[in-house]
Amino acid sequence: MDQARRLTLAVCQADAGRTGMEARFEWLSAQAAAARSEGAELVLFPELLSTGYNVGPDLHRHAEEVHGDFAKRVGTLAKELGIAIVYGYPEREGDAVYNAMMFVGADGRMLANHRKTVLPDGIEPDWFDVGNHLTMLRYADVRIALLICYEVEFPESVRRVTAAGAELVLVCTACAFDQVPRFVIPARAYENGVFVAYANYSGNDHGHEFPGLSCISDPFGIDLERAGATEQRLTTTLNLDLVDKARSRLPYLRDHRKVAIQTQLAGDNCP
Repeated sequence: MDQARRLTLAVCQADAGRTGMEARFEWLSAQAAAARSEGAELVLFPELLSTGYNVGPDLHRHAEEVHGDFAKRVGTLAKELGIAIVYGYPEREGDAVYNAMMFVGADGRMLANHRKTVLPDGIEPDWFDVGNHLTMLRYADVRIALLICYEVEFPESVRRVTAAGAELVLVCTACAFDQVPRFVIPARAYENGVFVAYANYSGNDHGHEFPGLSCISDPFGIDLERAGATEQRLTTTLNLDLVDKARSRLPYLRDHRKVAIQTQLAGDNCP
């Protein structure tokens, strides 16, 4: 009898040109329902899904508190469908606004909220404050880390959460560079022995072009699913036993502390 731990996951790649929070919620609802019909237990959406990415003042105008109207509607939907929903949104706390990521369980409860800890050059420093910690939770007997876009591009971020026990990294993103989903995401999965799910946009958001290429990579760095350049939903079942198998075969996570931390110029050792 197969005792492997499994989780069926969907990643939804959104058309960046969709406008209006109501239209975006309707699309999220339809995608979540379709994912649930495909057997998904968890569905992942892109960064700032509730508002769009390159929308200027709307990032503040439509920013909501953790328990805002959009989040409450997502909670109701998650409970009705019986599926966990993870999505990006602008979070307001007092005068501060964060680029945030919400994890809503299948019972409709908000289980985790992550604030982006490093902002890339461009529009984000003009609109967002910076979060101060990485975020993990256990859901469906899986240890899950939440990262937003630029964070996953740093080896240190993924190494930190996997060293803390993460088996699956969920990434909400709005990435314009195809090198990241093509090369960086499989590398992060491979070098840490971890599943990485990456939900991006495709198309144009007020002049900001997105390549799509959302993906789900396994702990050996192999694509389980890969989107193209248009709106798409990816659904697959993760076998969590692969995490231990990958880390046994390629023990980077075990041995990374053995790497020398001091740097010496070659000339210092030359006679």
